[in-house]
Amino acid sequence: MATINKPLFSHLNMDGEDPAWEKFVRLEFSRKKVFQENKVYLVEQGIVRKFYIKEIADLDQEISVDFYFPGDVFVVGESPKEKSSEAVFESIDKGLAWEIELDEVKKMFTVNPDCRFVQNYYLSKKLNAAMKREMLLLKNTPQDLYEYLLKSKPHYIKHIPLKYLASYIGITPISLSRIRKRIS
Repeated sequence: MATINKPLFSHLNMDGEDPAWEKFVRLEFSRKKVFQENKVYLVEQGIVRKFYIKEIADLDQEISVDFYFPGDVFVVGESPKEKSSEAVFESIDKGLAWEIELDEVKKMFTVNPDCRFVQNYYLSKKLNAAMKREMLLLKNTPQDLYEYLLKSKPHYIKHIPLKYLASYIGITPISLSRIRKRIS
C-alpha cells in the first residue's frame, strides 16, 4: 500500500506518526480532473489550477486565480448557490493527491490543538498570498507581472500552459505572446 510522502508536507507540522495521516485517501488523477467539493487535498505530484468562470454574452471565460504544485494543500469547500462565484479546481496534468473529507478535518481541529496551529498557518499563508497578488495586479502592468513571474516563480513559466498564465495575469494569450516577444 502506498503512503503519503510526509517529508513533502513537513511544513504542515504534523508528526510523522500522527493518526491523521491514515485518514487521507490516495487519489490518482488525470489531466482535466475536476476535484470534488467538501474535501482537503494534499498535492504530491502534478499541478492543479483554481479558476472561476466569467460569463460574457454567450461565451464562458475562465479566469485562473491560483495554482497548486507538489507539497501544496488546497481546500474545495461547499459550492455556493450562485454558479458565477463557484471556484473550479482542475488538474493541468496527471498526478497524485491525497484527499480527506472537510468534516473530518474540522473534527481534528476541535480535538487536536496542533491541527488548529496548522489551520492558522495555512489561512495566514493564503491570506498573505492573496493580498500580495491583489497588490501586484493593482500596481503593475501585465508585462511587469510576467517579469515578476519570470523572477519569482519560474516554475509557473516552465510548467503552466501559456493560456492559463495569460488568464492569471489578466490578459489574452495573444497579448502574453506579444509581451514574451518584446522581452526576449
